[in-house]
Amino acid sequence: MNTFPYRPFESRIDKILKRIPALGKLLSSLFGLVERMILDLFRKIDMKFNIYTMGIVNKFILRGRWGGKVIPLNKNISYDAKFISSQEILKILERSSVRGISWCYCRTTQRKYETPNCDHPINTCIHFGFGKTLYEIPFKSYNLKKVSKKEIIDLLEECDERGLVHQLIYFPNPQFYYIICNCCPCCCVILNKFIKYGSPQMVKSDFIANTNLTKCTNCGTCETWCYFGARHLIDNKLHFNSIHCFGCGTCVSKCPNKAITLIKK
Repeated sequence: MNTFPYRPFESRIDKILKRIPALGKLLSSLFGLVERMILDLFRKIDMKFNIYTMGIVNKFILRGRWGGKVIPLNKNISYDAKFISSQEILKILERSSVRGISWCYCRTTQRKYETPNCDHPINTCIHFGFGKTLYEIPFKSYNLKKVSKKEIIDLLEECDERGLVHQLIYFPNPQFYYIICNCCPCCCVILNKFIKYGSPQMVKSDFIANTNLTKCTNCGTCETWCYFGARHLIDNKLHFNSIHCFGCGTCVSKCPNKAITLIKK
């Protein structure tokens, strides 16, 4: 897997967005409105010229300002880990106004033109009525719309069991998001292209996987489910590359011996 170095968002525009979150929320909302049109356009260009348009645009023009931030589910986090509301998916949702659950652009488009890559459900994207910011998460009250809290939890837990990666799709930097996706590496534009090419930008969660070696039997299940290439069996012994770990928690859900948890970095 190609690696894409983490880019700190500390430019003048990021400092302005931190002082004026409403501006970032507006930009995030506007970008979210045209995202599908942009993806359709990029797909047509890719097909015609056999290039990776999104990667080129994001690397040289947007410079990582459009991508996905990995966020884990709380049940995969070590029980004694101390984390804040902006670090875990259910806490983020509890403090965001959710417009509803809708169809996944990536899986729908893939199945429209090709044989399905997977059997994962289509309605897995959680939409917001207006762009959100992680700067405000600790201070906002619970506010779900059109879908119940149980529906949200059921969806996320099903996606977790299926090994899907929870992502905040962001713009203009990882603090501002307009949709939460549950992504598979075979269909998701952001996740699939990141694994292949290291771009567009994906931002790691605030956690890292920790393996209890007394429980680990070196069965190799976690290697199969680690999309980022952080876990490998070498001579029947588990080797962990912390640099490649994104803290998504997929290995936690899939470990048959419950030997893995997410701990705070």
